[in-house]
This record gives sequence, C-alpha cells and structure tokens, in this order.
Amino acid sequence: MQNGEEIAAPAENTPAVVPEEVTKQSFRIKVWRHLENNALAMFPRPVYNRIPNFKGAPEAAARLAELDVFKNANTVKVNPDKPQEPVRVICLEQQKTLYVPVPRLQTGFLNRIVLPEGEPGPATYRKAVSRNGMEVFGQPIGIEDTVTLDLVVMGSVAVSKEGYRIGKGRGYGDLEFGLMMHMKAIKPNTLVATTVHDCQVFDTLPAQLFGPHDVPIDLIVTPTQVIETQRMSQRPAGILWQLVSNRRLQIMPILGQLRDIEMLAGRACSLKEVDTDVEERAQGRPRRPRRRTRSNKSHSEGEGGNTTEGEEVKAGRARRAARRSNFVMISNISPTTRVRDLKQALSERGVKPQIMVWKGFRGFCYLHFFKPVPQKGEGDSAPAINMDSVLNALAEMSLGPLSPRP
Repeated sequence: MQNGEEIAAPAENTPAVVPEEVTKQSFRIKVWRHLENNALAMFPRPVYNRIPNFKGAPEAAARLAELDVFKNANTVKVNPDKPQEPVRVICLEQQKTLYVPVPRLQTGFLNRIVLPEGEPGPATYRKAVSRNGMEVFGQPIGIEDTVTLDLVVMGSVAVSKEGYRIGKGRGYGDLEFGLMMHMKAIKPNTLVATTVHDCQVFDTLPAQLFGPHDVPIDLIVTPTQVIETQRMSQRPAGILWQLVSNRRLQIMPILGQLRDIEMLAGRACSLKEVDTDVEERAQGRPRRPRRRTRSNKSHSEGEGGNTTEGEEVKAGRARRAARRSNFVMISNISPTTRVRDLKQALSERGVKPQIMVWKGFRGFCYLHFFKPVPQKGEGDSAPAINMDSVLNALAEMSLGPLSPRP
C-alpha cells in the first residue's frame, strides 16, 4: 500500500518498457517522421537525413523578408538547402549580396552569387540559386577574403524557443559558422535566423545535448510566426580543433588551410585522437531508391547532397554518353573564368562538344565529343571524330594546357 492505494504487481512475462534514449537523433527522427506522415514534406523526399523541405517554406521566407533585420541587411549568408531556396531568391530580387556555402565544404568555402549584367528576371534568380546555378554564378570566396555579414540564415531539423538548433548531424552548419568567425565575418550584431515549419519548433530541448560547437539561433521564422529566442548558449568563437578528426581535414581542405594558418600563428590546433566526429552516420529511416523521371524542372541541392529530379536524369544520360565519347580536359582554368567565357571561346573556334562538364571552381573542365554510332548496314564505316582538329582549335586558348584522352 502506498498513500492508501494498492499497487498492482506487474503481470508475469510482461516485457519491461525501455525508455527511449534522448539524443539529437531521436529528435531528428521525430521531426522527419512527422513531416512525412502528415503530408508536410516537399521535394526532395523522403526528408530523412536531410535539412527537410516543408510545405510553407515560401511563406516562411516571405515572413522573414518582412522583418527589419532582413530589410536592413545588405550582405546575407544562406545555406544551400532546398527549404531556404525562397530566401536566396528574395535576396537576389532585393539586390542583396548573397553568399552560399559550397556543399559539404569539399571544394571550397563560400560562393558569392554574381548575376549576369542586364535586368535578370525571376527565371534567372531561380536558376542562380539552384545546385548548378550556384556553381555557374558563384564567385569563390576563401577564408582570407574580407566579408562582413549582416544576417546568417541556417537550415534546421529541429529548434527550440531557447535558441538551440539541431541540424542533420554532419556538422556542416557549425563548421561553416566557425570558419566565418575566423574571417571575422560575424559581428556581435549579426543575427542568426532559421526558417522551419511550426512542427519543427520545440518549447525546450535538453541542454545537455548541446556543446560549445553548436550554433545557437536568434530568430525562428515559420509560415505563421516569428520567434525571438532566449539564446541560452554562447556562439562558438571559431573552429574547436579538439572536436575535429583528421578525416575531416582530408575531406574538407578548407579546414586544413585554416589549421595551417592558425598553427603558423602559434595557436594550439591538436585534433582529437579517435575519429568519432560529429559527422554522424544516418540512423533514421533509409532513403528510398530514386525513381527516374522526365522532369526537367530546376531544383537545388542541399548541403547534404539533395540531387534534383531533372539533374538525376541528365546525369544518367551524361554517364551513358561519356562511355561512347572522346573527351578533352582543359585544366588550370582561372577561378575568375565563367562557364559562359569558355562557351564563347569554343564557339569562336568552331568547337562544339556534345557535353560540357564544368568544374571551373576546381580549375578544370571536360569536353565530350560523341563517337558516331554506326547506322544499319554501315558496319564500322561511320566517320571518326577528328580529335586532332579539335585540339588544334583549342591550342591557342589561354585557359590552360590541354590533356586529351581517347
């Protein structure tokens, strides 16, 4: 008996209830599952293991754009994920200087989106903030460049009114913030905002889940409300090297560059000995196989590799075509060279590749020329591509040496 009430003994063979472990991943799964099960998730789907795109993302972006902090911002950094695509479009429409991180930080740090001269329209804005557009229109920005940001917009999986933020678990947003702190791009008055669905907002999240590397949020904007958070934690002052593994340096060269700079300045940059990096492996629901589609609509890829429907088809065609083509690699392309410059130079020389794989931000480009497919009755007599004439036409180009391969 306890407090005058009889306590029933547990029934035999009744399994004990094991409480769910409270982790960042458990909150991620809860949010992803809710979005999917309640028809709130948008392309790319499923939203598991992503910064999730949600119904109402354009409305949340429009609500953010109504705030003075956005109206007064001249320079804005926005993550490259799909749910923040409307924010990037509004930045370009309002002629703000827009910076977007290189996805996964694998080939650089930031891109400044520079539109072509003239009067760009809505189609140009949408193209410029797509996955390919951010490469084509992106001007690379390194950690030694001077940047001052008025507003930072991050993607989130879950946030709380206390200012705690949970990303998708691979640490990209936190590392980007640390790099920007090193550049002194973040000032004390630079606000950090996020656009999310209302279901992604929690009143509270367990404080013990968050460490000194986690970036707190100042402003949460949903399709229906604006929340100024209490911001219970401090912003990270930079990259916390003791939380970074050597593997991170290998897959993100920009981190290695920063570490070299800091070591030359005499700062301690010891890495952690065991590779248990915050780049967590996805523990949620596995992704569904992608179905092929004929859609050619332009969408963006997020920091976690959200491949678009139209781009998936194009990539497949390109791979199949490459297997039956000759190609030329143009290397040592200047970082200031734009893809349109190369196209114009090729056109002037009468060179017409069937496929161009532009990697100018990495200093090279592939030009593919289809091998002719013999028609019925032709046998092997179809005319071959005269690669010598192609190379001769390219020889005088000033974009770098040529490396032909059959």
